[in-house]
Amino acid sequence: MKPSLLLLFSFLIFFSCTGEDTTELTPTLPAESPQEQFFATLFSLCGETFAGESTYPEDGEHVLTGNELRAVVKTCTDEYIKVDFLRESDTWHATWVLSMRENGLHLYHDHVGDKTPEELGEDNLSGYGGYADERGSATRQFFPADEATAEMIPEATTNVWMMEMDLETGTFVYYLERHSEPRFRAELTLSE
Repeated sequence: MKPSLLLLFSFLIFFSCTGEDTTELTPTLPAESPQEQFFATLFSLCGETFAGESTYPEDGEHVLTGNELRAVVKTCTDEYIKVDFLRESDTWHATWVLSMRENGLHLYHDHVGDKTPEELGEDNLSGYGGYADERGSATRQFFPADEATAEMIPEATTNVWMMEMDLETGTFVYYLERHSEPRFRAELTLSE
């Protein structure tokens, strides 16, 4: 296990054993279902940064290939977690917003950031995503495109996003497929 993860878990165990108020350290939601367990695991990584690169596609045409990519688990509450996804070469970034809603775990892609609608332009859509389905586990979740995404981006109707965390190896995978074919994959490693 990476030293930073070991330190994080030791820190969490220390505070849970001392009886101190841990509302800022752990979500207040019960972590019984795989979706809640996934949310709690990601929450435990708040403040951590993962760095790596895309592994698919291999061609240099994709906007995210050939760059160092970073995912920063930045904002964590018991209702939502925001993960900034950044490309090293310029100011491009997106934010993944994972929230526990009445219908389950939801993934929302926010491409607005600090830019105005004029700076974003017509092609830079924001707000697409979907709810996690039944295939997920405590470390991996699948998010098929929802109806709002299908209306916003008709060609993305069959999109399925997948996020996976492996705490033993300190890796985080973000994957997208369309029509059951790979479209994008990034593999990131916990930074020390």
